[in-house]
Amino acid sequence: LDPARIPRPGPLHHATMISALALATTGFASQMAAPARVNVRTAVRMEEAAPPPSPPPAPTKSKAIPFVNAPALLDGSMAGDNGFDPLGLATSESRLAFYREAEIRHCRLAMLAAANWPLAELLNKPLAKLVGVQALTDLTGGRAPSIPNGGLGQVNAAFWFLVLAIGALAEVGEINPLEPSAKIAGDLGFDPLGFWGKMDTQAKRDMQDKELANGRLAMAAITAFVLEEFVSKSPAFPSL
Repeated sequence: LDPARIPRPGPLHHATMISALALATTGFASQMAAPARVNVRTAVRMEEAAPPPSPPPAPTKSKAIPFVNAPALLDGSMAGDNGFDPLGLATSESRLAFYREAEIRHCRLAMLAAANWPLAELLNKPLAKLVGVQALTDLTGGRAPSIPNGGLGQVNAAFWFLVLAIGALAEVGEINPLEPSAKIAGDLGFDPLGFWGKMDTQAKRDMQDKELANGRLAMAAITAFVLEEFVSKSPAFPSL
């Protein structure tokens, strides 16, 4: 085969090849850049079929203050929860648990104080006369010995020692809760008559509600006793 006889490509042939290459490149680039086609009907159907978002739950009203919304943490799961936190102190679950523990302690102390206050004013003088000692109410104008009324300085030192000993024992002593897994506020394992083990879940919840209700009433009562005697300077419960 004679290379001299092979026809050489002319200018027209070169132009044709360049044009074909340019068209192929342009077609490939247009396919790459073209956006994907969207089926409008399918998109509309999908949008119509999607369920609407559920509205947020409506805030519940406080049982203690009916015209105020209850705080989010006070959802009724705790005993004695009436949705009362006007100052917004319970900012977290840990703070809420701390305040509940403090409340139940104050409730129990207030119930003891509210019961002892009238007994001290009614029975102190007869009992002191019975054992032949001076009545403390004689030093306070018939009022119960207390910080605003006075008379605590004349209390026997043995009494204060006994109070401190009981308090120290309660703090350092081992506590076996009645229901450790439940982590009930104020559960000190104190049930000498065995009532707790005989109750069902609802009865236990009712017992907690009643203790808190009585404790809150006692806190209001002992405050009223103190204020009344501080202002009037006379006993709320005159001696027999």
